[in-house]
Amino acid sequence: MKKFVYSLSAGNMRCLVTQLVSCLVVMTAIHSLIPRDCSSKGSIYSESKIREIQSELKTYRVRLESEAELLKKINTHQRTEENLNVAISQKDLIIQGLKEDLVSMETKYNETLKSKEGEENKQSEEGRSETPGKEEKEVDGDQLKNDTFLLPNQLTREAAPVGIAIAIVSDNNAKELKKTLDSLIENMPATGFPVFVSHNGTNEEVSKCILSYLMKDGERTNIFHLQYSMGAEIGPVDTLGVNSLHRKWVLSTLFDKYAYSKVVVIDDYVNFAFDVFDYFQASSKLLDTDSSIMCVSAWNENGQADFAKDSGTLTRTDVFPDLAWMISAEMWGELKADWPLHGWKAWLRNREQNKERSCVIPEVCRVSVRKRPTVSLKDEQFYEQYLSKIKLNKNPVKFVSMDLGYLTKTNYDAYISQLLGSSTEISSASILKDFRGKPGDLKLMYDEPSSYIAIARILGLTPMLKEGRASASYHGIVTIRYGTWRLFIVPEGWEKDLQAVKADSAL
Repeated sequence: MKKFVYSLSAGNMRCLVTQLVSCLVVMTAIHSLIPRDCSSKGSIYSESKIREIQSELKTYRVRLESEAELLKKINTHQRTEENLNVAISQKDLIIQGLKEDLVSMETKYNETLKSKEGEENKQSEEGRSETPGKEEKEVDGDQLKNDTFLLPNQLTREAAPVGIAIAIVSDNNAKELKKTLDSLIENMPATGFPVFVSHNGTNEEVSKCILSYLMKDGERTNIFHLQYSMGAEIGPVDTLGVNSLHRKWVLSTLFDKYAYSKVVVIDDYVNFAFDVFDYFQASSKLLDTDSSIMCVSAWNENGQADFAKDSGTLTRTDVFPDLAWMISAEMWGELKADWPLHGWKAWLRNREQNKERSCVIPEVCRVSVRKRPTVSLKDEQFYEQYLSKIKLNKNPVKFVSMDLGYLTKTNYDAYISQLLGSSTEISSASILKDFRGKPGDLKLMYDEPSSYIAIARILGLTPMLKEGRASASYHGIVTIRYGTWRLFIVPEGWEKDLQAVKADSAL
């Protein structure tokens, strides 16, 4: 370790102290020679001599104070050096402890694998005795134990499977994570969607849960384990900050390290529809062809069963939807430098940040959410009243065989303008229950955000705004099904808004 420039050997320290003592003795001697009353008769010193002695005395005093200050600095630096040496020793102990923990984990894993191999061999023997002549594929146990890809963060860029990366962002709830992974595996295709489960923390139950999905029937699955550990240089960060940094790390790992072109980020408490991967596969092309689309999401916050009917309809929204969302590497290139420590969802919904870009969402959700076990009473009530009623699609749609060109900005703006222009306007939401008009499109106007909240409460929609805009809205326009009608809840001045956006796009 590099020594401080002020650090001294024990001999040098003794020398310096001796000098200081000598200075003090000289000063005392000089001081004793000066009469207390220099003006008294019989003094042996002239006034000039007295001034000379006083000047020398002052010089010695300054020197003494300077060297005393130097001695103080030396002591301080030596204490600092001692503290650093202690810290280095503690760091070495921590590293040694981590190494021992890793060895322990590997030992436990090998023991578990050996036990599992024994059970599989026993079952295999029983199976052969019951069905003579059936060939069984042999599994090399040593090869499996040496598969470094089973350990967190060990997959190499060259070995990363091709496709759209699925990132499951997990905290510390093994039971919820298992439900999510079971639903995912039940509905995902065999190839094209490598899954990365990113675990924040060192919860042993979560690690065991993830490990149990990395192998199946003696073969590696398409699931990989990532483990996020926030660096100490970040400093103290609250839960919301950790959640934001965790997502940034996951996106950086999959885009920057493994070079994926598309990544789907999913929370660890969702269920999946059968056609969710077909949906992401088909809509991923929109991210390549339309720069006005920021993301594609499988979630629609207005997707309650009463308001979502058509499984094949997709719409645009300029309110970031969250939960299960896909972005491209190009979009990540724009976002990563300014990714916030807090409020990442609100940040993505900010108009200056997203540059008025939109997300694609389905009318009928391709994911649904389960109630989280550690929520507040207010959040639990919100879940029961709104989120629990979200409809998960049960009618698979082959989106890859459909033309989704109507969702590009120019086409969609013209399409929505035409629908609004031909729709029947109604005066209030309260008349809908007794409305007897013919099936078709209805239009309900509102003048300001607070008016929309009042309408949402009457209809049973989520009565809240996100960054000043209604959930799942497009330029303030909310589209839902209501009975046999398609209902547009529209802000006044919508025509000018869409025309202004068209003009900006033309520029």
